Amino acid sequence: MISTSRRQLAGVIAGALALAGLAAPAAAAEKWDLYIYNPVATVAAAKGMSAVAAQIEKDTGGELSVRLHLGGSLPINTTTITQAVSDDVVQMGDDGYFLGNVPIGGVLRLPMLIRFLDEYKKAADIMAPYLEKAFEKKGVLVLGQYLYPYQVAFSSKKLTSLADVKGQKIRVTSPEQGEFIKRLGGVPVTLGAPEVPSALDRSIVDGVLTANTGGGNTWKDLLKFNYRLGINYFNSVVIVNKERFNKLSPEIQAKVRKAVADNMPLITKAMADEEDNLSKKFAEGGMTVTEQQPGDLDVGTKAISAYWDEWAKSKGPDAAAALKQVRTALGR
Repeated sequence: MISTSRRQLAGVIAGALALAGLAAPAAAAEKWDLYIYNPVATVAAAKGMSAVAAQIEKDTGGELSVRLHLGGSLPINTTTITQAVSDDVVQMGDDGYFLGNVPIGGVLRLPMLIRFLDEYKKAADIMAPYLEKAFEKKGVLVLGQYLYPYQVAFSSKKLTSLADVKGQKIRVTSPEQGEFIKRLGGVPVTLGAPEVPSALDRSIVDGVLTANTGGGNTWKDLLKFNYRLGINYFNSVVIVNKERFNKLSPEIQAKVRKAVADNMPLITKAMADEEDNLSKKFAEGGMTVTEQQPGDLDVGTKAISAYWDEWAKSKGPDAAAALKQVRTALGR
C-alpha cells in the first residue's frame, strides 16, 4: 500500500509531468519519464543519460520515448529516486543515492575498502546478483551502472591532510562516508546535490566528498581546497519499473537494455578522462590541490576498517556474506 502522503506526492509529480508534456510531440505509443539526480545538464553523467533517452527513442522508432528530468526539476528527493521508480511515479531513474532503499549496495561504498579500479571491478562482479535481488524486491530492475572516479575531499577551509577534517562540516553521499568523517573528528551532513551550493554559500557545510567530474567541477567556485586521498568509488544505477518494463515487447526491452549498456562505459570513461585535467584546472584557478600525504592511507584505513564488519552485521546475513566474499577477493 502507498501511504496517503506518498499518494499526494505522486499526484503533485503527475501534475508536473503532465504540464511538462504539454509542449512535447504526441508521436510515441509509450511515453516514460526518467529522473536523474544531477541538476546540471552539461556534466558527463547527465549528457550520458540524455544520450540513453535519445537512443531509446531512435532505436525503437518512436514506439517508446523517454523524457529526461534533471535533479530538482520534480518534487522527488535525491534519496527517494528508487522509491519513485518503484511507485511508477517515474518509469526510469538514475540513482546514485539508493543506499537508504538498498542498503547492501553499501559494500561497494565502504570507505578505504576498495582502492583501485581493478579491485572495484572484482567487487562489482561479486555484488551484481546481490544488488539485482535487492532492487527486484522493490519492483525495480537494474539495467546498468556507471562509475565516478574516486570520491575525494573538497573544502572552503584548509584541507591538506586527513587531520584537517577534524571539526569541519562535510557533506557526504552515504551513511558509510558519514561514519568515516565522524571517526576523523568531522561532522557529516547529508544533502542532495541540488541543495549543496546554497549550503556551501551559507556555511551550513564547509566541504564535500565528491569526484572532480561530479560536484567538484559543479561547485568549484565555492571551494578552496582539494585533498586527493581516495575514500571510495561512487556507482550510479540506471533502474526501471519492473512492471512497466515487462509490459514492453521483448524487442523493445532488448533495445532499452542495449541503449543503457552502450552508454554506461562511455559515461564512466568520460568522467575518468576528465578527472586529472580538472585537477590541473582547479589548481590554475586558485584552488589548493594536495596529493595524498604519506601515511594517510594507513591512517584512514585504521580509523574505519573495524567498521566494515560492524556495518555488514547491522545490514543482515546477505550483506555479511557479500562483504566476506569481497574482502576475500581483495585480500583485505
